[in-house]
Amino acid sequence: MDREAIIRSQRLADTVPFYGEGGPIPAHRDLSAKDDASGFLAVVQLLMRSWPYILPQILGRWWMPGVGTEGRMAELINGRGYSFVYMPPLVTLLAVIGPYYGFVPTSLEYPFNVFYILVGIVVLCTWPLPHLFGRVQFISLVVLLFSTILANLVAVVLIEGSSHSIYMGVITVSCLSGWFVQLHIGSGGLKYRFRVATHLIYYYGLTMIMGMGFFLLELMLAEIINQSLLQNEALMPGLSAMIGYPEMSNEVTATLSQAQRMELRWAPIKVEFFMFLLLWPLGLGLLYYVIWIFQRINHDLRLALVDRWHRLSLRHHADHRVGDSIWRIQSDSESVTDVLKVLGEVVVMIFNIATTLALISILSPLLGLLATFVILPTVLLARWAMPRFRTRSLVQRMANADLTSRIQEDFRSIKLSKAYEAGARSQQHFEEDSMIAFNAEYRYKRLEVRVRTIKDIYSQLIIFVGIFSMALWVNAGEPTFATELLALAGMTFVVWNLSAFQWTRERYEQTIDTVGGVMQMWGWAQHVAMGLKRVFDILDMEPEVTDREDALEFQAFEREIRFEDVAFAYSADRPILDGVDLTVVPGTITAIVGPTGSGKSTLMNLLLRLFDPDRGAISIDGRDLREFSVGSLRQNIAIALQENVLFGMTIRENIRYAVPDADDDRVNEAIRIACLEETVATLPQGLDTMLGDRGGRLSTGQKQRLSIARAIVRETPILVLDEPTAALDADMEHRVLRNLNEWVNYPGAARRAIFLITHRISTIRRADNIVYLEDSRVAESGNHEALMLIESGRYRAFVRAESGESVDV
Repeated sequence: MDREAIIRSQRLADTVPFYGEGGPIPAHRDLSAKDDASGFLAVVQLLMRSWPYILPQILGRWWMPGVGTEGRMAELINGRGYSFVYMPPLVTLLAVIGPYYGFVPTSLEYPFNVFYILVGIVVLCTWPLPHLFGRVQFISLVVLLFSTILANLVAVVLIEGSSHSIYMGVITVSCLSGWFVQLHIGSGGLKYRFRVATHLIYYYGLTMIMGMGFFLLELMLAEIINQSLLQNEALMPGLSAMIGYPEMSNEVTATLSQAQRMELRWAPIKVEFFMFLLLWPLGLGLLYYVIWIFQRINHDLRLALVDRWHRLSLRHHADHRVGDSIWRIQSDSESVTDVLKVLGEVVVMIFNIATTLALISILSPLLGLLATFVILPTVLLARWAMPRFRTRSLVQRMANADLTSRIQEDFRSIKLSKAYEAGARSQQHFEEDSMIAFNAEYRYKRLEVRVRTIKDIYSQLIIFVGIFSMALWVNAGEPTFATELLALAGMTFVVWNLSAFQWTRERYEQTIDTVGGVMQMWGWAQHVAMGLKRVFDILDMEPEVTDREDALEFQAFEREIRFEDVAFAYSADRPILDGVDLTVVPGTITAIVGPTGSGKSTLMNLLLRLFDPDRGAISIDGRDLREFSVGSLRQNIAIALQENVLFGMTIRENIRYAVPDADDDRVNEAIRIACLEETVATLPQGLDTMLGDRGGRLSTGQKQRLSIARAIVRETPILVLDEPTAALDADMEHRVLRNLNEWVNYPGAARRAIFLITHRISTIRRADNIVYLEDSRVAESGNHEALMLIESGRYRAFVRAESGESVDV
């Protein structure tokens, strides 16, 4: 390794330290906490703005017999004449039948009273849903949802036996039937529809089932190990029957013998293994399913993002690097897949904190107060950390976007880089951008580690104080605080013993860790929100050129294209066109000529409505361009750009790029007009020959003629050619222009006009009309012969300057 390489390697190593800030990020590419313009509400709004892309995976679509699955999203509840008026009577009937016929006990003691109250709320909430609308309907839906979930939990967790669980399961299914199956009764008879593709509902429903399975497993293991194996207590009847030890039920015996305890010691392993066989395949399937769902959501957002980019003006694209756009589409848009995880986990964590904190406080209010105290330092730490998470996330995303731009630009200019031996300099620039991106990511992760370390320090101190206090209470045999409430919650801890210590310690640690977990999850939410911010910054941009509500479809022109007093400027201090007047009639070729920067390409951009003029108007057959829809206008104007943009596909596919359904006759005619027959004939697979990236297999002249053929094949009434013959020899130029002149005047064809933007005199003099632009306006206009007769004429001076000699008519 030479000395230069050694020095470079050492410099790179110094930029990436084992610990520390690393190499500095340039000030113009860095942000500090003072630059943060977002807050708590702004982050919440950014997260919620992704809802329209998530909602289709919740509401799904309707499937109807004879019609199939609709393309649009289904309504939240009902609509379009369909309803579920059958659902409230069905739920009411099922709720009454169960107790009336004795399928479930009718006891009103705890917890049966809580269960039946929840069932009553469920029944009441079903009645407004199909009949009322607006706020009442929405509130009824929310209350119904939570009441159904709570009733199922009470049936599974607090009530012995399976009858109540089955009963509530049937009621739940009947409630869901109104959402999934809806009816319409009209003159055509009975119609029905089914809600399908509600993937997030399917996913969270299965996840809830799996969660209840794990919760049930935890309760069973706690009962078997803590109460029976450690304290000799008999098993509850339902549990003893479920695991195959009916003789150990508390209905048979009060305590377990030593032999029974030895026999029962294998029960936890059997239970865990059985639940593993049930839940593991479900968990694996759900992991795959949720990835599939989130990719669909991300796909929808990407499509919306790219669609908006297509609608934005060239002014926007000229001011933004391609790599930044690529990074927003590829990486920033992925943030939408994390929104549900962030919001869902934060809500679940807060719910877990509230429930476990309530249970701990029942055992000891002091312990509950101690666990609550952890919120204070967490809030203070969050206030300091969140602005830094946001700014460092933005810097990291912008640095990666700059790195992507660097890679894209380096590969695009690889030929130039090799020609100028600039590879070493390009490598150096890449390494600098790569180190900046690395350090931006490193600083973000380093902040995460700092926050986590501080959080762990004070959390462990509070956990130590709590565990030490519980140990003292166990040693002294202190009574628990509210034994009546403990009994209602299904716990039998009367005094502080080993079982109470173990159960409370787990919940106490879980509560404190979860408080820190909420802060960490919210820190991650800042990163997600900044990705969404970069996405919505683009989606919030309004296109400069839009259609009117009553826009017409443009198809052809018969009389003229007219520019009247047209003015345009990219910025207020840099006018490009000012008072341009020009008329073009069908069957003619118009050459747009002038010095560099005179507005030739801008004039054609206005014709394509890539921009709208700041003053004046462009009209076709007396109608302002703004009266036509943008899409129909551009479909009828073909353009061959000065930069020959070709794709890594076959020649046939390149020619048919804008007209995929063009037949072979149409393609062959375009090839003939562009004088490409000989080139195609010499290629190994003819029209099916694959081109390299940007048409690397073709010469510049061949690329130029291929671009002309691609414009010709569209058969539009207006054709714009930007420097069409710059890379052609004199003979080929003559042939191509002769063919174009024939094409524009085909007998029986639609009336056409061609605009040429060119500096080449041999091309210009064949035009029917020459428009010379200078000082932002039309300086001269006419055919070649007429303009050359003007003494001291600008066009005449231009011709002499281009040819390098005196030019006569």
